[in-house]
Amino acid sequence: MSAALFRIVGWSYLPDFATKQALRVIHHTSFSIFHWPPPDPRTPAYALHYRLTFAAVVLCYLIYNFLDASGSIANNFYELLGIYPNSTDATLKMAFRGFARKYHPDRVGPSGEALFIEVRDAFEALKDPVVRFAYDRFGPDVLKWKECTTMREYLRRGLLSSSLYHIMTGAGLILFSAIGKPSPIAAWRYLLFICLFASELYLLLAPSPSALSPSPFIDAAPSHATILDVLFPKRVVYQHVLLLHQIFFFLSVALSRVAPVLFPSLMRGDPAVDQQIVRALAERLGALAKTTERELSIMLDMELRAIHETPMVTSQTSMPPRPREVLKSDIMRALTMEMEDVVVENKLKTEVGPVKTAWDAAVDKERRKRVQGWRLQGIADKLASPPPDTCQMKLHNRARSLSL
Repeated sequence: MSAALFRIVGWSYLPDFATKQALRVIHHTSFSIFHWPPPDPRTPAYALHYRLTFAAVVLCYLIYNFLDASGSIANNFYELLGIYPNSTDATLKMAFRGFARKYHPDRVGPSGEALFIEVRDAFEALKDPVVRFAYDRFGPDVLKWKECTTMREYLRRGLLSSSLYHIMTGAGLILFSAIGKPSPIAAWRYLLFICLFASELYLLLAPSPSALSPSPFIDAAPSHATILDVLFPKRVVYQHVLLLHQIFFFLSVALSRVAPVLFPSLMRGDPAVDQQIVRALAERLGALAKTTERELSIMLDMELRAIHETPMVTSQTSMPPRPREVLKSDIMRALTMEMEDVVVENKLKTEVGPVKTAWDAAVDKERRKRVQGWRLQGIADKLASPPPDTCQMKLHNRARSLSL
């Protein structure tokens, strides 16, 4: 569980960090060698460079995870003996004798006793071709299935045990698709899951690589080597299945990280759906603003009522109030009346109904009346001013010219 969490954290943060550092080195190197200036981070060229570098970083990280996962799988019984899975029974016995001479507790001491007992028990069990058939497909757990005696029983028990992983994985994919935003990545995840299931089923039901002939079922079809058999010739089916599970996890996470960066246009949602979401959010914000304004109006009205209904506190003596107290009460009374007018005006402006309609009509009428009055006043001012006397203007201009 801790290794899976560490890998998830690594896939979440490491590609972005490594991409930024690698892109910085690439731009610096290209400028130093070819004198190519790096593009501005807000330009499409920089975005293209970032996408390509991100894809290269993710590919390298995938290769690293594949090598790490392939090396972390424990050795099988054949690898401990140093032979191939298709070795004959005689080769198996000879390899065990050599292992016993080398790793016997009398020779290596108590530290090698556990390993020797494990290999000895596996050898005694795998001398039975049926158990060997089950071991190649389902791993060391078959040595504990004492209730299984035939190949069919081992195969049924192993398929039921393997189905738990696929049921949990399929349920997780459906859950992520249900709670997440719809995207094309979900379809590719399902395709990867189907490929994983088909590959695992083929490996489990394929003929055994062993050269033994325990039953006609094994010899019913020839054994074909897969790419995993070529890469790991000393491994058996259950190890290939474990590696396929890890590859499926790596590819699923990498697909979720790479697709939004390499194909941003495909990750955009439906415009109609986005418009509906924006409209719903706007309506909700508008309703929230109206509710807030109504609550503020109610609170302000309550404050004004409290101020208006509170009597003036006077002293018990019959002395006349001081000028400052009279001024304070006058100011408070005027302020109260003004604030009451403001509250009433705000209510008339905000609340929808016949009162608001009448208010808007009255304001519009008054505005048009004032505009018309200003126009009439301007025309009247122009008519009231006498025209200039042309004779006086001529005499003035002549006198001015003579003086010059």
